[in-house]
Amino acid sequence: MISMISCNLKNPENSTAGLYPSFSDSSIELIDLNGADTYPGETIRIKAGITNSGATEATNVTAKLIVSDHLITDGAEVDWNIESLGIGETKNFNTDLKISRGIASDITVWGSLNIISDETGPFTTPEHNLLVSGVKQFERNHIPIIGLHAIEDEIETPIEVYTSNFDILCRTLQIYGFETITFTDLLNYIDHGKALPEKPVIITSDDGFGDLYINAFPILKKYGYTMTVFLVTGYTGDSDEDRKVNSFDIDRQVPMRPMLIWPEIQEMHEYGIEFLSHSVNHIRLGSASDEEFIDELTRSKNDIESHLGTRVLFFAWPYDNNSPSKWHLIPEAGYRGAVRYWGGIEDLRNIDLYDIKRIEFNSYIPPGTYPIYLDLLDIVFENEYGQHLKKAGEEFTFKYTIKNNDHQNIHISSIELELPDNIEFMGTEPGGYIDQGPGLSEGIYMWVDDYYDIEYRGEIDLVIRLKAISPGESIIKFRVTVYDSYFKGDDAVIEIE
Repeated sequence: MISMISCNLKNPENSTAGLYPSFSDSSIELIDLNGADTYPGETIRIKAGITNSGATEATNVTAKLIVSDHLITDGAEVDWNIESLGIGETKNFNTDLKISRGIASDITVWGSLNIISDETGPFTTPEHNLLVSGVKQFERNHIPIIGLHAIEDEIETPIEVYTSNFDILCRTLQIYGFETITFTDLLNYIDHGKALPEKPVIITSDDGFGDLYINAFPILKKYGYTMTVFLVTGYTGDSDEDRKVNSFDIDRQVPMRPMLIWPEIQEMHEYGIEFLSHSVNHIRLGSASDEEFIDELTRSKNDIESHLGTRVLFFAWPYDNNSPSKWHLIPEAGYRGAVRYWGGIEDLRNIDLYDIKRIEFNSYIPPGTYPIYLDLLDIVFENEYGQHLKKAGEEFTFKYTIKNNDHQNIHISSIELELPDNIEFMGTEPGGYIDQGPGLSEGIYMWVDDYYDIEYRGEIDLVIRLKAISPGESIIKFRVTVYDSYFKGDDAVIEIE
C-alpha cells in the first residue's frame, strides 16, 4: 500500500535545500535628506533594494515596508509588487516618510522589508536604524561656557590651572548636576530646537596645549565629560618628533609648553572632544587685513576638517581680539559664529553667535568659590521686614525666604545671619519652616541641621524677631551653605532713628 503525502513546495528563506529564489541580499536604508542630525517633523527617505540572490527566478514578488513608531506612512508608498525578478537582479524603490513631532528626547526609528514570492516563504531584512534628536524648550536660559588654557601639574602663570583644580572643577559641575555639551549641540538647539540637558555647560581650552591629552583627558573620561578645544593649527604637529611649542607667545611672559599632535587629537576626537579653530598662527584677527582674516580662518578650518572629517563652524578670537568690523567676514570664511574669552555667563535668550561670551577661568579663583563664580545654583533670596525706617527700641519681624529655582533638589547644611551691633536678635518666631533656635559663633547666628532640603521649585523660610537698639544705618547679612559653598543673599539695609 502506498500513502500519498501533500507537500508545500515553497522554500522558507532559511532553507538551503533545492533551487529557489533568495532575498537575503535585499536591503533597506533610512536617509536624512539634509545630511545632518535628524529632528522631529523632518522628512526622511527610505531606500529599498530587493535583490534575488538565489538560484532561480522569483515571480509575483511582494515587498512591504515595516517601520517603527514615529514614522508616518499616511499617503506614502509602502508596498511594492514585482512580476518577476531574475537571478542576481535588483529592483530599487524610494519612498519619503515624515517623522512625527512632539519628540522631547532622543529616540531611534527603524525600518525593514518583508518580502515574499510564489516560490518562497516570507523573509524580513535586518532593521536599519536612524537616530532622531529630541526637541525641547530650554528653560534654564543660562549656559556657563568656561574658558581655560593650559592644565598643568605645576603652573607657571595664573592663566594656567592646576590639574588637581581641573578635577575639582569637573567634580563640582557633576555634583551640581551639569552635563557637558559642545558648540555643535548649541548650534543644533538654536537652529532646530535640539533638546539640551537641563543643566548644560561647555568646557573650553584655547591654543591646544599637550597637557590636555596628558592631564585633562583622563579627568574628562573619569567624569564622562567632553570639552571643546580651539586649535592653533599652524602649531599642531603630525608626530611626537614634530611636536611644537607655543612660540607664538614668545614675546609674552608665558611659559613655553608642548602642543598637541594630530594622533592625540584624533584619539580625543573619537572619544567625543570637539576641536574648533583658533586660527593658523594665533594672530590678532581683529587687527588683521580682511584677506589675512579669511586666509587664517579658512586654512585652519580646512586643516581640522581634513584630519577629523567633521565640520568646523566656530572659532575663538586669539588674544580675545574681537572686532565687530570683521563680523561680516565670518560667513565668508565658512563659520557660523565666533567666541570671546571674556564676557560672563551666556544667556540663550539674547545670544549673539558672532559674539559668544565665555567666563574666564584661571588659578586666581579658589576652588571653594567655583559654584558661585560659575553661577551653578539658581537660588533666590527674598526678605521682608516692613518699613525701611525703624525707631530705636522697636521690635520687628524679619522673614527670609529661600527659593529653589534650580532643576534639582538642593540640600542646605547651614543658614547664617550676621547682625550689626545696633540690632539685637530676640528669637526665632513660630510658624516658619525653621523653628529651632540658632547657635552663635563669633557674632554670627547659625542654624545647622540635616533636613534643610528644598525640592525643585520649592521654598523654605526663616522668621525671626529683631530689635532696633541705637540710631544709624544697619546692614543685615544672610547666607546659606550648599555643598560646602556659600551663597549670599542681598544685604538688607535698615535705618534706625
